[in-house]
Amino acid sequence: MAEGSVGREAGIEGERWVEGNDDVKVVAAGGYQAAHRYYAVVEADDYNSVVLLFNGSMWRGDVEILPVNDMIARRKASGNWGK
Repeated sequence: MAEGSVGREAGIEGERWVEGNDDVKVVAAGGYQAAHRYYAVVEADDYNSVVLLFNGSMWRGDVEILPVNDMIARRKASGNWGK
């Protein structure tokens, strides 16, 4: 195995987050391997659940978690959809 590479078992465990868990639903997940970056859209009732899902030994670099609003749901809820 090349220096710095990840073994098969570690690789399998390191991608377990894409399955989500009881508290976090992973809606979409993608990887940009050339830059060693992953992107995900997740759904959860609280921020801490997301932090716990992504707080593991699998990450070798920074993890940035940005809470966002569902702009489609927001526009529909405001009654402005289709106007």
